[in-house]
Amino acid sequence: MSGPTQMISVRLTEEEVFLLDSLVGMDGMRNRSDVLRRGMNRINEENAPENFGRRMNIRISPGVTQDLKLLANMREIDASSAIALGVGLLLEQETERMKSRREAAFAVLKDVEDQGPHEDHTE
Repeated sequence: MSGPTQMISVRLTEEEVFLLDSLVGMDGMRNRSDVLRRGMNRINEENAPENFGRRMNIRISPGVTQDLKLLANMREIDASSAIALGVGLLLEQETERMKSRREAAFAVLKDVEDQGPHEDHTE
């Protein structure tokens, strides 16, 4: 925890308490307070201004975890920066792929144009 906390009381219906209790024990949430804190964090993230960085929880494989640690040690690149670089690279590759397809389509149109108008041969 980051510091001392304040006790508050909340009125919940039986159904809400049942739902709250059903989430205890999932994803490392040990008690009702953990469940409520996680919910509050999600509400805060969803309502954050657009220019404010968002926090995301993603599951990554042990291999990717090791790769991120290597990047941090070798180049001092944190996970957030690595993800931003990866997204940028993917967008760059996709843009290049779209550009190549467009150029190929224009090449086909040019070939058709170079062949001249098609005339039907009837006898």
